[in-house]
Amino acid sequence: MKAHLFFGAILALVLGLPVQAWAQQRMPHADANAVGADVGVFAPQQSGMGTGLDIGGFFEHYIDPRNSIRGDVGWMQAKQNNDSNKSVRQVHVGGDIIHNWEGGALHPFVGAGLGLYFLQPRVNGSNNGSGATKFGGNILGGLEFFTAKTFAVKAEARYHIVEGWNGYDPSGFALTVGLKSYF
Repeated sequence: MKAHLFFGAILALVLGLPVQAWAQQRMPHADANAVGADVGVFAPQQSGMGTGLDIGGFFEHYIDPRNSIRGDVGWMQAKQNNDSNKSVRQVHVGGDIIHNWEGGALHPFVGAGLGLYFLQPRVNGSNNGSGATKFGGNILGGLEFFTAKTFAVKAEARYHIVEGWNGYDPSGFALTVGLKSYF
C-alpha cells in the first residue's frame, strides 16, 4: 500500500508542475531539469521467481542537451513461483549517466548507472529474516515521446546487475512506462 501512495505522490508532483513558464525554450537544454515516475514489471534472474511490480521515481539534470545525470529510487518485489505469499523486495537507490538523441517528438536514450540495492525476503507481506544491502549497476535504454514542450511519456528497459546474496540472484530485467516533466 505504501508503494501505491509513493507512486501517487510522485505522479501528482510531475503532473502538478507548471509547464507554461518553461515553454519558451526547447527541451532538453543545458542546465534543464526533469522529474518523473515509472511503473512496470521486474523479472529477476533467480530461478523459481516470477515477475513483480516495479515502481520508481527520478530527478534528472542536463549537462547539455544530449547528456544528463539522473538520481533515481525504485521499488521492486518479485514473487516466488511456487508460493505467491513469498517474495523478495528490492529497493534501489542510484545514479545514472544518460545520453539521448534528438528525434523531434521522439528522443531515444541509453545509459548506465551504479547504486545500492536493499534486499528483504517477505512472507505474507511481512519481513522474513534479515535483509542485506548489495552494490549493483544497470544498463538501460528507452524512448521519450514529447506530448508538449516540457512533458514526455517515457518507456524504458533496464537490466539490473546486482551482487548475489544467500544463494539468491537479485539481478534482473525491468520494463517500465512513465511520465516526465521538464523545468
